[in-house]
Amino acid sequence: MTVEEILQRNELKNTACRKYIVGELLESRAAMSEQELKGSSDLFDRVTFYRTLKTLEEHGVIHRIVLNDNTVKYALTRQKQGNAHLHSHFHCEQCDEVLCLRGKSRFETELPKGYCQHEVFVVIEGVCANCNVNAYTLLACDE
Repeated sequence: MTVEEILQRNELKNTACRKYIVGELLESRAAMSEQELKGSSDLFDRVTFYRTLKTLEEHGVIHRIVLNDNTVKYALTRQKQGNAHLHSHFHCEQCDEVLCLRGKSRFETELPKGYCQHEVFVVIEGVCANCNVNAYTLLACDE
């Protein structure tokens, strides 16, 4: 799917900033922080950039992932389930890469009476395959 198709599917105008952000996330296999998305270029002013992130998130084009240190990364929402994207994420503690995990995610919990669940955020912390292979000794993982 192209950037233009993604924006059209979500009924958003095809602005330069939206195209840039969606394009960057479409090319990247990993989630990106605001700083990583901006890069070293000053193509867009700060206000335009942050408003665009907010608009894309509100329309479900992208979603945010908040890590344990409160760092926020953004990823393209590839599949929508109702109004929420229900999946987990993997954060490599060595290279800082964050990936959306595919497959069914099942989160069952019993909420107190009167409580209503809207979203569930799960981030699995660990070491990615690339960092694990590059280590002198492979880290043991329970499977």
